[in-house]
Amino acid sequence: MTVGAIDNKLSVGILDEIRSVCPALQAVFLPDDLWPSFESWHRAPDTAAAHRSMLLLALERGHLHRLTTPIHRYLIEDGRLRPNVRAQYVNDLEERWMLDCNPLERHRESRLFAGRVAELQCAEWLETRDWTITGLEALDAGHDLEARTVSGGVTAFEVKSIGTQDDDFEMILRSMTEEPSGGAVSAYSGINYLLFRVYEAAKQLAGFQGSRIALAVVDDLTWWRFELPLRDGWIDWANPRFLNDDPTWSTFLQEKRLRYPKLEFELASVLGAIDAAWIVRRSHGYQYHLEYELRLRSALPQ
Repeated sequence: MTVGAIDNKLSVGILDEIRSVCPALQAVFLPDDLWPSFESWHRAPDTAAAHRSMLLLALERGHLHRLTTPIHRYLIEDGRLRPNVRAQYVNDLEERWMLDCNPLERHRESRLFAGRVAELQCAEWLETRDWTITGLEALDAGHDLEARTVSGGVTAFEVKSIGTQDDDFEMILRSMTEEPSGGAVSAYSGINYLLFRVYEAAKQLAGFQGSRIALAVVDDLTWWRFELPLRDGWIDWANPRFLNDDPTWSTFLQEKRLRYPKLEFELASVLGAIDAAWIVRRSHGYQYHLEYELRLRSALPQ
């Protein structure tokens, strides 16, 4: 928890040393049955996508504690994994995403891993803002996070982590092989996707007896897709709708309608049933910054 930045030529061995005395690494992120594969993969550089473990990069850059402290805080007790931690949650937190042979699949699986980590980091971040965590999905609560302020009432949070989109990642892959990597980028895809993820969180919050907040965590590398639309208010939160209708977005919506057949028709009512959407930016070193607090319940017309 106190180790600083280290040489990347030594990092695999040092991570193993730390793992031997750190329950967060040994019991959750890198258990014994995973370590040989993890170590072997990192001994040979990834030439296709330059992928490296998030834990390893954090160690090399001096902020490994930003990944391990929430595990110690919420999932470890007396040096052991708490007995009430959900097995699926622990499975999702094992950092094995890089073992997939397909770079794009690795990218997708890394986003899922980062999303699980974000839930616990958000819990820790809330406690720095004078909230008290009263429940976690990891410990069998009904929602990702449940917390209360000094004023009393409990608020439920659903956390949605937003990383680099597949199209952007594929452009990066092409540029690494010196292939043509440019292409059209929809100005609306980012804000449409954010709106969908807030809707998805609002659906999950339905039925909670108390305040409800959708918390969207946007990674710094993809913030550029959201900055202008959020700053200039492209979404009318009193009457939200998806913007434009480019082919890629239409395909995405068609797929999501299989799960949410009333998606566009109930967008305003579902969002209007929660109190707020917080748009949080995750910067270097896993630092969290509340950029926008969108009041939704009061946004609906009376």
